[in-house]
Amino acid sequence: MDEIALLTPTFRGVSFEKLDREGSLQWPVNDAAPMGTPIMHKDKFVRGKGRFMITEFVPTDERTSRFYPLILTTGRILSQYNVGAQTRRTANVAWHDEDVLEIHPHDAENRGLKTGDMASLASRVGVTTMRVLVSERMPQGVVYTTFHHPGSGANVITTDYSDWATNCPEYKVTAVQVTKSNQPSDWQRDWEARELDQKVVGVAPVIAAE
Repeated sequence: MDEIALLTPTFRGVSFEKLDREGSLQWPVNDAAPMGTPIMHKDKFVRGKGRFMITEFVPTDERTSRFYPLILTTGRILSQYNVGAQTRRTANVAWHDEDVLEIHPHDAENRGLKTGDMASLASRVGVTTMRVLVSERMPQGVVYTTFHHPGSGANVITTDYSDWATNCPEYKVTAVQVTKSNQPSDWQRDWEARELDQKVVGVAPVIAAE
């Protein structure tokens, strides 16, 4: 924390001692605002009223087909953060203990799926298996999942397409097919084997005393 305060102007006034004493501080915390800045733009915006850039819409090259008739979109859930390296170590797993595939009732019925079933989720670049949640939150033709649990393989099936300006991968429009399944994908088997190997390597040998 001392190093961050030394190198980052907006955190210059932050220390563990102050956090312990005050409970929390909202940045910037500096000489001008030693107790933090609850409202950053109280009187005016830092650089005028904003800067807008006009960009042309560039359609995706990804297309549905009779082999991949659904569109997959991925996103986050409130109780987990990114791949859950931190949040999955907490009691938050009580609210979200696995990534599930949400699918519209019409699409689920056409595939013989119901809530709790396992389904194969396949795109042009990969395959994974997920538990199904039949839900009307998604429109017909669209399926949705989160990516907080690495073992779900949600990012394995997204394409290599990316945004021209930021190079952010195209998570929101992957053409997929969903079919009923009763086993994990090959990728998930490999992932589980790697996880087991890492756990075995990380365990120190126990030598029994004679």
